[in-house]
Amino acid sequence: MRLFLTTALVLSLVVPMALAAPGTHTLPYKDFHDQMVKFYGQGHDRLALRLSVQPTNDKQQLDAPVTLVVTAPEGRVDLPVDADNAVDIPFRPDWVQASAMVTINQAADTYKMKAQIGMKVEPGTTRIAYADVKAAFDQFDKLIEKEAGAVSFLAPSAKTLRLFCGKDCTVTLEGTKGPRVLKADDRGRVNVPNDKGLVKENPVLVVSRSVAYTVLTTKG
Repeated sequence: MRLFLTTALVLSLVVPMALAAPGTHTLPYKDFHDQMVKFYGQGHDRLALRLSVQPTNDKQQLDAPVTLVVTAPEGRVDLPVDADNAVDIPFRPDWVQASAMVTINQAADTYKMKAQIGMKVEPGTTRIAYADVKAAFDQFDKLIEKEAGAVSFLAPSAKTLRLFCGKDCTVTLEGTKGPRVLKADDRGRVNVPNDKGLVKENPVLVVSRSVAYTVLTTKG
């Protein structure tokens, strides 16, 4: 499994073929771990890694519901999958040592694993200091530079934090310049810019609805 970095830092985890029953795909947990280890424990305490199962062809749907099952020393472990097919894959080095396997109920050529990096937000959070947003932007930039390596001077920088909270969601910036309201787009995302003026003002972001998840991007 290889990790691909794009300018938006949307990382595709492309899994190799493995023996499995028709309509399923089984691969070593190690393939996931070897990519996740690049993220966890690397000074990314402000960031969150979100993995989801997506169709390789946008015109085709996945077999529903999507399931991922780990065959581990403790037995069968069903991994939680949400309505958007985001999956909670735990970081378990001990599963690597035990040669644990992951079975996905999708044919190997019909799906891909998509990884997105966002700002870590606790469930139910409705108030966020812009200083915390800026700290996430900075860690995201360092991650991009590390992945870019020798050509890091060409790497893009973080421009936007997308808060996924629904089409009727709003974010009110409460600061010394008075309240300003950011509205969600037609995809239910409120876009918070990486802005020097906001860094200086450090307003509080008041979210009208709980944030489902966040994505940091180099796009405006």
